Amino acid sequence: MTDTPTPAQIAQVQSNLTNMQAFNDYVYNQGGSSRITNAYLLMTIQDNNDLGLNIGLNLMEGMFWAVGGMLGPIGNFAASFLSGMLSYWADSENTPPSLNQTFASLFLRIQAQSLAVDTALATYYQDVAGNWNTSFTYNGVTCTMEDLSTFQFPAETDPEFEKMAAASIFALDQYIWSTVMKINYVVTLWELTSGPTIFPGSEGDPPVSWDEMFIQKNPAYYNTWSWHNSSGCGDTTGWEINEYNLGTGAGVFTDGSMSNEACAYLFIDSADGVVINENGLYARATVFNNLGLRTATQIVNDSGPTGEKLSVGYLRAMAEHRTLGTLILREGRDKVQQSIIDKAHEDPVFARDVVARPRQTLEAFLGVKIPETIALTVIGESPRKFGIVIPIKKSE
Repeated sequence: MTDTPTPAQIAQVQSNLTNMQAFNDYVYNQGGSSRITNAYLLMTIQDNNDLGLNIGLNLMEGMFWAVGGMLGPIGNFAASFLSGMLSYWADSENTPPSLNQTFASLFLRIQAQSLAVDTALATYYQDVAGNWNTSFTYNGVTCTMEDLSTFQFPAETDPEFEKMAAASIFALDQYIWSTVMKINYVVTLWELTSGPTIFPGSEGDPPVSWDEMFIQKNPAYYNTWSWHNSSGCGDTTGWEINEYNLGTGAGVFTDGSMSNEACAYLFIDSADGVVINENGLYARATVFNNLGLRTATQIVNDSGPTGEKLSVGYLRAMAEHRTLGTLILREGRDKVQQSIIDKAHEDPVFARDVVARPRQTLEAFLGVKIPETIALTVIGESPRKFGIVIPIKKSE
């Protein structure tokens, strides 16, 4: 390590600082602002809160760190220097004054951080010799100003610049989605009080085809399965299904699912290894298992709602004659019930949904509203499950 840089070394460092500044601007202008807006719009969440300095820095650290390993030592040095500089700012004593304030949104915070990166690089450009031994460490890798004199960071006209920028924009997109989901979304396991769902089949033939149909109709879900051997006493052998939902939280009246449009952008696959969008951000298993999202369990049972009042939506449906009661009066209970049975027999995904989420599924299928003040139970019969309905006795 030298204490005094040569003019050639200073010129090389300044060239790299200029190209890094162009890289930072390009990534923000081409990806940073639009990716934030896109994520919030697709997830139908308002970007009206400052997520804080540390989260903002983490987003951009990950964005720069994505170029590590690209172009060999060049990418590693650049990633360590840029990511390390942001990490250095996390210490309150080193935080640039422009970032040590509250912003109205994540959009504005990332905008301010990108500008702060430009300002810092410009400051180093003006005094390379005075910052010659300045170093930054990120993920165990240290880079000094002197290191920036040993390679050439690609200029904006270099095709390698575009490759590195694309990797950074994609990484930023991933970090934005994972961050917003961790704050606003929950993974819900659906459990039936009647026991787990056992799908018939052979041990060497998992229910992938059924899962693909299910995910097509329920894109915010993720199914796992394991082989179940009968224990006798009416038990059945087959595939035991575990069903998970990604959304704002499930309840009796809604599953709170993430929007179909958001799911189409987010997920690479349906079942593990079954690609449905090669440009997606994450594999489904990664989102549900590895991003650290909150978890919950939704128990589906036959207990009636308590203390519920008729919603405005139901009262509006009454005025429009779009309630379950008016449908039964118009067509008869037997006909309505038979249409549900026929649909379940022809559509295995509907058969599952109408048991796990009867209210939402039947409202969508029948085109009606069901009053919140009544309980609704659908039983899917199996060799170990039998259901019977005793109608209300009519007054004489």
